[in-house]
Amino acid sequence: MTIATVNEIHQQHKNIQHGKSYFAVLLAGFSSLGGWFFGYDQGVTGGIVVMPSFKNDFCVGVYGNASVCDLPVASLPADYRRYLVLFTLLYNVGCFVGALFISSFVADRFGRRAIILTSAILFTVGTSLVIFPPGGSKKIMILILFGRIIEGTGVGCSSFSCPLYASEIAPTHLRGMLSGFMQMTVVTGLFAANVVNYFLQNHKWGWRLSNGIILIAPLIIIIGIYMCPETPRWLFKNKGREAAKRSLQRIRKADDVTTELDAIADAIREEGNQVSLKELFASKKMAERLAVGIGMHIFQQTTGINPIFTFGGIIYENVLGKGIISLLILSGINMLSTIPALFLFDRLGRRFLLIVGGLGMVIGHLVAASVFVVGCSVVKVMNNVTAGSEEIVTCQSSAGILMLIFTVVFVAFFAVSWGPIAWIYAAEIYPLNVRTKAVAMSTGSNWLIGIIMAYILELISPLGIHGVFYLFSGFTLIAVLFVYLCCPETRGVLLEDIENIFDNFQMKNRTIVKLIRRSYEGDLIRTYM
Repeated sequence: MTIATVNEIHQQHKNIQHGKSYFAVLLAGFSSLGGWFFGYDQGVTGGIVVMPSFKNDFCVGVYGNASVCDLPVASLPADYRRYLVLFTLLYNVGCFVGALFISSFVADRFGRRAIILTSAILFTVGTSLVIFPPGGSKKIMILILFGRIIEGTGVGCSSFSCPLYASEIAPTHLRGMLSGFMQMTVVTGLFAANVVNYFLQNHKWGWRLSNGIILIAPLIIIIGIYMCPETPRWLFKNKGREAAKRSLQRIRKADDVTTELDAIADAIREEGNQVSLKELFASKKMAERLAVGIGMHIFQQTTGINPIFTFGGIIYENVLGKGIISLLILSGINMLSTIPALFLFDRLGRRFLLIVGGLGMVIGHLVAASVFVVGCSVVKVMNNVTAGSEEIVTCQSSAGILMLIFTVVFVAFFAVSWGPIAWIYAAEIYPLNVRTKAVAMSTGSNWLIGIIMAYILELISPLGIHGVFYLFSGFTLIAVLFVYLCCPETRGVLLEDIENIFDNFQMKNRTIVKLIRRSYEGDLIRTYM
């Protein structure tokens, strides 16, 4: 197929009529329920680790007495602190396994609906293993950690399946919004978790009840997924044009879907058959695209968003004395800021929001860290119970409040940019013949970095709370540069035409790169003159 022919096809694709959108919106909303247990589980963890019921089950009588288990984070018993790290780390291991190894296999072999169902079943089994066994025994605690892995596997599968399903059934002009539905349910689940934590924080079964409530969402998915159609793109590839046509007619609520079907057919013909992982890496073009998707997910994690919500309760308990309330405020801002974001993806564009939002996040982290340096003190004192030293963090009330305010700034900018767009962008930039494998690898990279980020709790002691915030700000600034140099705009582009957008986007054409090159060439000329 010649370049001229390809360009003619892409021009035709711009005239696609998408019929009525309401059913696609409902489908995206339902599939995004996977984001409920994704976000809820992340939100609930940050609060339950400071609950008396959690400490009574996993610290008191196991690693120390009540007074020792109430010490600041840096002075907690080392074995208990490692258990807290494992409680988060193994969950992320499960997410990584689910996103990378299970998702692409199930989605390719059995369809996009099948992986949504798989994620719900795994999460239900894993959460049950976490909340029902009794505490107080190291052997049973190992079983609970095993449950965390299965629970995470379900979340990893849902983080893969929700944006993929939404991107493949959405009309082009609503793809950003519908793919972003998952992020809306993620942040709503996260906020709901903190509300539940607040009301159950002093209940004797508080952490178990908080964890168990979210089982409602996967049970709804298990029942309702059978009423959802499979995506036309998967059906066209695996069952033929007629099956894809019936699905597309049902989704679009229109009889004439010929033009969109032709676009899918053109893309499949151009792309060829499904490629293996080896072939994916062998193609320079696909390897570069994969690097963009993986980079998007890595940088989303290194902004520090997960540690803020996972360990924010512990941090702000030390800084402000209000751990659960601080998390409730942060998760509320996260949810409220995501609402306008749904309408901005397809208006302002992915690239613009990622750059501007990233710069706002940098400012939030920098100011919060600097306020800690100026307004807080850390003093090491001897603890007679543990016979070791402990760190006492003392902050002026105004400093603690100001830190929280600028962490709110960080969270608000994250919610309108990197929070949802990392998932949207990485689900839409790959051709159909590599999409499941590439999305699985990019999503898996998110959780792989999440495993590493679980160790942030251990960095608080050597770096200090301010040092961790400075570290996040530096990573976020690198993320902004990454988007500027490597990520073209995909707003309003048909999935089948995104290939063309990347082909016309070159790092060497970025203004900053041109200026650096000219400066370097000028220095060379002056050197040899």
